[in-house]
Amino acid sequence: MAVRRASRALAILTATLALFACAREDPRLEGLVNLEPAPPSTDRIRELEALVEQHGETVSRKVEAGLRQADALKLLAQEYMRHELYGPALDALEEAIRIQPRNHMLHYLAGVCAGFIGKAQARPDLREQSLARAELSYLNALEISPDYIDGRYALAVLYTFELGRPFDAIGQLRRILERSSGHIPSLFVLGRAHVELGNIDDAISAYDRIIAARVDDETRRAAERNRRLLLGGSQ
Repeated sequence: MAVRRASRALAILTATLALFACAREDPRLEGLVNLEPAPPSTDRIRELEALVEQHGETVSRKVEAGLRQADALKLLAQEYMRHELYGPALDALEEAIRIQPRNHMLHYLAGVCAGFIGKAQARPDLREQSLARAELSYLNALEISPDYIDGRYALAVLYTFELGRPFDAIGQLRRILERSSGHIPSLFVLGRAHVELGNIDDAISAYDRIIAARVDDETRRAAERNRRLLLGGSQ
């Protein structure tokens, strides 16, 4: 503890002295230097150290409390989601995001909740509003963590099945498959997106990749069934 306080005091002192050193060397700051007649005195340095001593632990406790609160809200939201209470879950996630706006997982979970809420809306305007919120949440998650596959996959599913934007979905799915060529769920959605665009050969190719992969029998049969339907065969 004492070492940490000493380190903070030293950092303050070092930064303060560095400012004066830079100011003396930079003629553009000459006027600013004149506002402060001298570097901090020994008494001022001691005062800064006392402030660190007095408030440093309080600041640390507040930061730790904020992190614990965000974690608790995330856990609460996940428990709500487990019981399919997506409205309260989204409320908890929004509060957590205000605390940790750069947490990609919080944005992803908010997108999942908003998507379920949107699909349940009878009014087209409310449905559109919730689905737009889901898209924004996924995009926020990916802006923070571009390699987050679950977020990119969820966005592709939203584009394909809810927003009627299969072309945009294909772009997201290709990025996933560039990183993980055997991501079977993405291949299924890729096939569906190509069907929506009328790209039957590309859809068949996606199902062929699933069939050739090391997947369980049920997954292989599903891909084979989709392939036969596209070729005009029976189920």
